[in-house]
Amino acid sequence: MSRWKSSRIAATLEEVLSEGEINALGIATGQSERLRVVTPHRLLLCLLVALGGGGTETLADLCRTFNFQNGTTTAYKAFYNRLARPGFPAFMKAVVSRLVGGLALSVLEPADGSAVSRFTDIVIHDGSSFAVKPALQSVFPGRFKTREPAAVEIHATYSGRGDQVTRLAVAPDTTHERAFLPLATELANKLLLADRGYPSRDFFAEVEAAGGHFVIRLSRCYKPWVLAVRGEHERVLSEPIPLAELVAQPPDELLDLDIEFRQGKKRWPFRIVVVPGRDEVGAWLCSNLPRSEFPAELVGRLYKFRWQIELLFKEWKSYANLRKFDTANPHIAEGLIWASLATAILKRFLAHATQLATGTAISTRKAAMCGSLFLGSVLAVLASPKRLRHAVRGAVQFLADNAQRADRRRDRHRGRESCGLQLRMAA
Repeated sequence: MSRWKSSRIAATLEEVLSEGEINALGIATGQSERLRVVTPHRLLLCLLVALGGGGTETLADLCRTFNFQNGTTTAYKAFYNRLARPGFPAFMKAVVSRLVGGLALSVLEPADGSAVSRFTDIVIHDGSSFAVKPALQSVFPGRFKTREPAAVEIHATYSGRGDQVTRLAVAPDTTHERAFLPLATELANKLLLADRGYPSRDFFAEVEAAGGHFVIRLSRCYKPWVLAVRGEHERVLSEPIPLAELVAQPPDELLDLDIEFRQGKKRWPFRIVVVPGRDEVGAWLCSNLPRSEFPAELVGRLYKFRWQIELLFKEWKSYANLRKFDTANPHIAEGLIWASLATAILKRFLAHATQLATGTAISTRKAAMCGSLFLGSVLAVLASPKRLRHAVRGAVQFLADNAQRADRRRDRHRGRESCGLQLRMAA
């Protein structure tokens, strides 16, 4: 790795985590009124380190991390009061927005001649929920009143080329998911992948009108009419029939269908690919992708790429302490959720930067797992450019040696590179 590349990574971290700008952000959001011992910048670095590794279970753990980092003896109550301020979640949300914008990299690109080269990005949208302390039920009501009376859902929009989130929202688990979808106008020249919670006939039409494309799985509550069967056994039906009737028996092969949704005199014509699987009637993938460029088998592989956001959610919950903290204070609960997301975004940036700097295919999961081994050394010297560059070189070399992807051949044949994307290896 050249010194220039390590300097570029260090300069990016210096800019995004600037002490002056983070402190100003803390004051602007109401997290702090005056800069005393627990400044917004010091608090942020404490949370990034503490939540970026394992073993953080209580607010007292956070306080001990802060005292160790800063050589102070701040009392628990004084530290707690910094977290309990109404401006704390607003501050952390603003920090996450700053990280998302400042740490964006392009780490995947279309392979030569691949069908997905027509898209500027592959966008995935989904949500992930988890329980919080029952005392927070009035602020974060859960869908499952008995088992999880209080719960939140994180709604995420993900960039396939960036392998990173581009937008996040935290809401009560009872809030309808569809409200957090990207706007149709934002999907021009892009491909959207989404699961069963997001279908909408009007949204499909809006995306198409905006010049976007989509592959979205339908639930069985949707009742499209089949007009024609395409592919090897092509036939135009003399009379449209309900999709549920056509696939009453478990399909044993891909079906590529012309369909339309109906409501009164309104018609929405689209395409559905039925993929055999665990579901007895198969997975119904609604799309407007042109059949000439995207045969049914490729549509199925593109939808499998949606699994990348599920892996991202798993990474957050397993390696960024995104979970229920023992607090009934809603400001602390929400603020720590945003803090966990911030540390996950930072670790993923360092994994991606390592790939671009060294030409080594890096596993973001492995990088997230060992965050406690390198994150602290990088953040501890943030104020010293020379020492920061040295720490970044050490962290990048550590990740290049210890966080390589396990099986590139599997990635190309069955994994994320099987739909026409490939890794970028040069910044």
